[in-house]
Amino acid sequence: MAEGGRSLFTRQSSGLVREVSVVNALFFNTAAFIGGTLGGAYGIAVLAGVPVVVVGVVTNWSVTAFVVGAFCVLLALIFASLTMVMPRSGGDYVFTSRIVPRVGPFLGWLESWMLAFASIALLQFETSLTLRGIQMEGRVIGIGTGNSFFANANSWFTEGTTGAVTGVPGMIAGLLVIAVVAFVVLQPTRTFHRIVTYLTVFGIFGWIAMAVFGLLTFDAGQFATNLPKYADGVTVDQLSTAAADAGLTSGFTFGPTSVTTWAFFLLASAMLFQFIGFQYSAYISGEVRGNVTRGILVAVIGALAMAVLMNSIYAEVLPRRLGLDAQTGWAAAFWGYVTNPPLPLGQPNYFQLLGAITRPELWPIWAVIGAASTLFPFLLLPVYVIFISRMALAWSLDRQVPEWLGTVSERLRAPANAIVATLAMAVVFLLFSNFAILKVIGLGFLAPNADPALDGKLNLVASAWFTILASSLSWIMPGVNALLARRTRPDLVADAPWSRWLPILGGVWLAFTLVLYWFAGVGPIINALTNPETDPLTYLNGSGVTFVGIVAIVGIAWYGIQAFRNRQAGVETRLMYQMLPPD
Repeated sequence: MAEGGRSLFTRQSSGLVREVSVVNALFFNTAAFIGGTLGGAYGIAVLAGVPVVVVGVVTNWSVTAFVVGAFCVLLALIFASLTMVMPRSGGDYVFTSRIVPRVGPFLGWLESWMLAFASIALLQFETSLTLRGIQMEGRVIGIGTGNSFFANANSWFTEGTTGAVTGVPGMIAGLLVIAVVAFVVLQPTRTFHRIVTYLTVFGIFGWIAMAVFGLLTFDAGQFATNLPKYADGVTVDQLSTAAADAGLTSGFTFGPTSVTTWAFFLLASAMLFQFIGFQYSAYISGEVRGNVTRGILVAVIGALAMAVLMNSIYAEVLPRRLGLDAQTGWAAAFWGYVTNPPLPLGQPNYFQLLGAITRPELWPIWAVIGAASTLFPFLLLPVYVIFISRMALAWSLDRQVPEWLGTVSERLRAPANAIVATLAMAVVFLLFSNFAILKVIGLGFLAPNADPALDGKLNLVASAWFTILASSLSWIMPGVNALLARRTRPDLVADAPWSRWLPILGGVWLAFTLVLYWFAGVGPIINALTNPETDPLTYLNGSGVTFVGIVAIVGIAWYGIQAFRNRQAGVETRLMYQMLPPD
């Protein structure tokens, strides 16, 4: 069949231009993973809800970073190898849909669909962290100067007495953040990457400054003396005791304790949550110029090295100088594992805030570092919008979504419609996090909260676990693709770097991710469903599992509808997936 004089499966150029350098790609990856890591690196260690303990000279969190980082090197090699022979925007969606026989297009769609929603949930998560970062900037200045306006920064962007960034104030502040993100992402591609590169460099200088000044000035005795002055009487001993009572400072074992419980892999899942994004330059490979394999490999390995360092030695050295157990208790209060004492200063224990408490006279330094710390959650937002828009472009080229969604703007040299659509979805998630819309429409069970003021609203904990679970296929399928590529698509991967090693790389990575998601995803669900003291529905809803299922069902239905429409239009999809998307 023909339409407009050409076959329906004939492709034209994508419209993208290769103008992203290796340096741009490296800082794109760096901005994609850091988020709140500069200031809150240690706080994520407590997210998994398992003990954080010292093992020899480092903590189990650092050991986990080294192990997960070592496995992620395999992922980097897989992406670099497959990207050389398939240098197209869309990353693993393109790989899966072209390599896996018969069901590849469906798996590629579901993998990328779930990843897109995981990433949009992360946009909501990082928007909240950006606003909290601004609050912490106020608290730092307030501690240093005693100015009442800044001392009351916790009330900024909040509604009533909840202390949470929510309601009309939170919505307005969130919209302002997204408006600035829109300004950045609606720049021409070269300008966008220049902005990201410069801001990332500033952020990295802030990270280095935090490490240096923290090592020079952090003192446990001074911190313990000053903390009650600023935290309404909360002491280091109270935080340490609360952490111990919650079982977060002892009893950790590296081995499995049952067929469904292995605490190490819960930590590893939180670590992947920290690492996610270090490989995303592969998703914009249709715009990387020069030697694509070298560019992607340098960008991915470079970002991975920074991810491991920031989530290991850096993450634990500063908290240990102030008392590790107390910092565990503070982080546990932020994630809700500890309710007594209340969350000190109403904020997570970001390093710049700890510095202001320990040495308030150095508040200008902590404020500059805080600016860099706040920058990274913000910077993650435009990077993710661009990354999602490139997946949408790949979908449109394969007619999984309307073609207009992937139309490339000549001015931006980017899919402007997909960018705007992603921003719109970010606003939708923002609405659900600031208002109890789910409760109004009868779906409040998807976001339960013991606090009536927050019940029915999306929260940070649920968003984090939703992101971890929904992105499972994006971690698992690269192993499948590497395992199958030489057998199913020898025409594509014959000249790929390390092609002979691809099955081994894929097999090892696949085994690691399957074990991880069994113990960090399936195991906890089984334990919750079989525990008579746990309400299964409450667990599934509160941990984001139900929401993941709903998004998956919608994605499957969309694929079926679009497949039917393509058949009705006479589109030859079988032949289409034998070819690469246009360059």
